[in-house]
Amino acid sequence: MTFSGFAPADLAFLTGLAANNDRDWFAAHRAAYDDGLKPALAALIADTSTACAARDLPLSGDPKRSVFRIHRDPRFSKDKRPYKTHVSCTLTRDGQKMSPGMMYIHIEPEGGSRPGFDPDSIDPLDPSTHPSEAAAKADDGPFGHGPFVACGFYLDERPHIDAVRRLIVDQPARWAAVEAALSKAGLTLDPGAPVKRMPKGFEDQAGTDLEPALKRTRWLVSRSLTGAEVASPALPAALADFALSVRPLLDFGWSALDRIAP
Repeated sequence: MTFSGFAPADLAFLTGLAANNDRDWFAAHRAAYDDGLKPALAALIADTSTACAARDLPLSGDPKRSVFRIHRDPRFSKDKRPYKTHVSCTLTRDGQKMSPGMMYIHIEPEGGSRPGFDPDSIDPLDPSTHPSEAAAKADDGPFGHGPFVACGFYLDERPHIDAVRRLIVDQPARWAAVEAALSKAGLTLDPGAPVKRMPKGFEDQAGTDLEPALKRTRWLVSRSLTGAEVASPALPAALADFALSVRPLLDFGWSALDRIAP
């Protein structure tokens, strides 16, 4: 199957799910997910992998195994909604879903999946019905605000994080070149979940130009996608072109991780 764009009906399913996030509604409308969103996302993974290969980018994914489940795990969360209101996947250097150094693709309606508020449903005496209260309870971090793509290193393991930090210290000129290349492409690193204090083993870099980079735990670049882009057959090429612009960061991070590989 060739990717032809996400159809309005595909994205309407996510908007409907946001308004009716329960198992009965999902079961009643599951055909729209199984017959629309899932095959479209699988085709996007296959065609984006091909587009990356054409650009000599070592990023690929499996149409089945590279997809994140739409089911949430609410066991340890106050948010008991059973489903995500987006679909997403990754492309990585070895094709495994969670390998470090990836392209993350996040699909939902432009502006987010959440439906607009119905003024008739707002009770002035009941704060739980106010838009600000509902929005705060439904805060999904970067999710819920529209489609986007991100490339780089979303790291959780301390050895991986420190490996990137160590290469920044060992090769500061190369790191400066990465930042310059991103800037030239009109890109900036996302905040990166920085730590407050200088990380252990890097205290001697406090107060230097490298301090902000070393306090990071993630090195990512992202950009929003428009509704027209996610509906277009040209989306795989646009995603591959974005990853190509982030290639200096990907190569830097992979080099750092290769130094500690067994």
